[in-house]
Amino acid sequence: MINSGKEWGWMDAWDNINKPLYDKIKKVRNQADSEAIEEILQQADAHGLREEVIRSVAQEIENGGREMSIVDAYRHAYNDWVK
Repeated sequence: MINSGKEWGWMDAWDNINKPLYDKIKKVRNQADSEAIEEILQQADAHGLREEVIRSVAQEIENGGREMSIVDAYRHAYNDWVK
C-alpha cells in the first residue's frame, strides 16, 4: 500500500483517541508491521469494526495470549470480528 503522504496518520489518530489501548500495541510493533496493520485496520474500518479489532489486540497482548506476531494478532482479531 502506498503511503498517502501522511506518515501513518491512523497511528496519530488512535494515539489521541485510545491512548491506553494503543500504548500496549505500539510497544510491540515495528515499521515493517505498520503497513500490514494499517491495511488490516482499513479493512476493519470498512466494516465499522476498527476499534473492536484494536481492543481485541490490546486485550490479547495484556493477557499474554498466544505467541504470535503483532500482525498475526491483528489478522486473528479481524477474522474474529468479520465473519
